[in-house]
Amino acid sequence: MANTKISDLGDEIALSAKGQVRIAALGNGIAKPGERVGITDATGKVVGIDIGSSEMYLGILDKGYKTDIDTAILDGQPCSIIIPIVGQTYRQWCTDPTGAVVSGLPHIFSATAGNIVGAAATNMNTAGVKCINKKALANTDRVGEFLEV
Repeated sequence: MANTKISDLGDEIALSAKGQVRIAALGNGIAKPGERVGITDATGKVVGIDIGSSEMYLGILDKGYKTDIDTAILDGQPCSIIIPIVGQTYRQWCTDPTGAVVSGLPHIFSATAGNIVGAAATNMNTAGVKCINKKALANTDRVGEFLEV
């Protein structure tokens, strides 16, 4: 069965709880926990990161205080962004890999806001690689566990 929402994996975003730093923000009614986000200066609201449109990256949206882990943080609702730490694991949204993906492959920002997408293995240790998948991904998976690099 495909993992299509964060709760399919569990109820936490940060799996490595040591030393997590969080930044306060406001929900935008669109971004969900586990998405890569930034903050819009004018409003203080989160914005999903994608290549070419919004590149104000800060971190990974944490689960909400008043919503479940699969629901977008309500517009204007206080929330927090986890600043990822290299070597620690986070549950995140990804684009459909459209096939099996073995663990340990690099992932970069996607054209889909808030998501990451697999990259060629030759991209490892190059600019833009944010994380590697810690567990294999299956066709139609939309979430996974990723090790920050």
